[in-house]
Amino acid sequence: MNRWVDQMPRLHLSRRTAVSAVIIIVGGAALTWGGRVAWETYETWGTPPCSWPLQVRGTASPAQAGLVRCYLRALASGDTAGLMAVAADIPPVRITGADLAHSADARDGLATAAFTQSPVDTTSAFLIITYADGVRQNASMMNMVAMGGPSGWRMNIGTDIGPDSGPSPATHKQGVASLG
Repeated sequence: MNRWVDQMPRLHLSRRTAVSAVIIIVGGAALTWGGRVAWETYETWGTPPCSWPLQVRGTASPAQAGLVRCYLRALASGDTAGLMAVAADIPPVRITGADLAHSADARDGLATAAFTQSPVDTTSAFLIITYADGVRQNASMMNMVAMGGPSGWRMNIGTDIGPDSGPSPATHKQGVASLG
């Protein structure tokens, strides 16, 4: 066996060449990682970041999954201002008791969001949120670029503010805080 090893040509690299090769490999890996982080930051810059436990099914961008996390966090705590922050506010909407219907479900444990990208529109996605207690909610989201706004995903929640949209939040009697 030693004879076979002795017959192999030896690669003589200088210490300088070896160090240069290592620097190129490590630098390339760092640039690749940095590029990925920069791209994810660019994709999600208009979407609020949140930390909330969520199991993701289907194909979802980090921004889409993050938006659902924000939605669930605000929903679980009954935070109407937080729900407004994730709402697609074109046309203007308000948060009512109907938007808080799944608050208890959101507090019940780990939810699963199954994402389905729209086959005809890259700026919209459909999702089914299955809460830990088994309750399912059909929802959707859109990238605000579709409405002429800056890039950023928002949930299609809330009640349109318009002449025929019902009573003002101040007269709603289900204990929902007014956004004023």
